[in-house]
Amino acid sequence: MSALVLMRHGQAAFGASRYDVLSEVGVAQAQATGAWLRDRGDTPTVVWHGPRQRHAETAAQVLAKAGDWPGAQLVPGLDEFAEGEEVLVAASTLYGRPLSGPEAPARREQLRCYEGAYEAWSRGELGIPGRASYRDFRLAVRQWMRDVVAAPGAPSGQRILAVTSGGVIAAAVCDLLGVSDEQWCALVRVIHNASITEIVFSQGRASLRSFNSAAHLARELTSPI
Repeated sequence: MSALVLMRHGQAAFGASRYDVLSEVGVAQAQATGAWLRDRGDTPTVVWHGPRQRHAETAAQVLAKAGDWPGAQLVPGLDEFAEGEEVLVAASTLYGRPLSGPEAPARREQLRCYEGAYEAWSRGELGIPGRASYRDFRLAVRQWMRDVVAAPGAPSGQRILAVTSGGVIAAAVCDLLGVSDEQWCALVRVIHNASITEIVFSQGRASLRSFNSAAHLARELTSPI
């Protein structure tokens, strides 16, 4: 039996002109997670991260606290469906109002519109310029998961730590549990920064062991976005 540990990246710069950078809280979350994994003796056989800066920075901060672990490897299949600023641009089109910059509404309203945009995208009612459709995104994550779970010649007993984003984690969990597409949005909304989701697999079969655990983080470091 092997394990795939999906870690969401630390808090990024939501609402800023560039989302893809860790905040101070995000750095602290990643470091706390690395220390927690080290103290548990939870040493992976391989560490992966997605192609975004926040993925690589999170992995680097985890490794800085974890001790003598293997270096992190870039895995394009761990990419998110879009960047935060891209979703906000799509949301501005959907709602007909500025949602970033000096004219942005209060954070609560900004988040409501942000969620409304990716929900509309998931239903095929809204496009995110330069990004794949929801269907194609889901198919890409599904194929990546199949490749990991059924990798020919992969030894049993692997422990893979993969740093990625909430959309990828939600897609993987939806496929594992066989739930409807509508549940993808519900899962994305609740996935905490630096949370841990664990999948166990063997001989091409996979099961969900845990989802969205953030118990290793102090209360002041717990954040959903």
